[in-house]
Amino acid sequence: MPNDTHANVLLNILFQKYGKLPETYQIIGFDDSPISREAVIPMSTVGQQISVIANEAMNILSAQMAERKKRRPEPLKEPVHKIIPPILIRRETTV
Repeated sequence: MPNDTHANVLLNILFQKYGKLPETYQIIGFDDSPISREAVIPMSTVGQQISVIANEAMNILSAQMAERKKRRPEPLKEPVHKIIPPILIRRETTV
């Protein structure tokens, strides 16, 4: 599902219809929001490593600020691209 809220809505619909999560369904949300842990059944989700993303962003910003303080700064000619891999958090909806 595109996010944990949509995954939770699907999970609730399935519970209303079947009274459980049918074996033919495996639900994975995205963003590891609190709803994924607090749903009727804790949902699997793809989590973004927010602390790593924030740390990398601060490192890039700090380097750019340090460069601007130089007598003859050389600004970046191209954007910096960093890949921070997401992590799969397995819970009960994908056993």
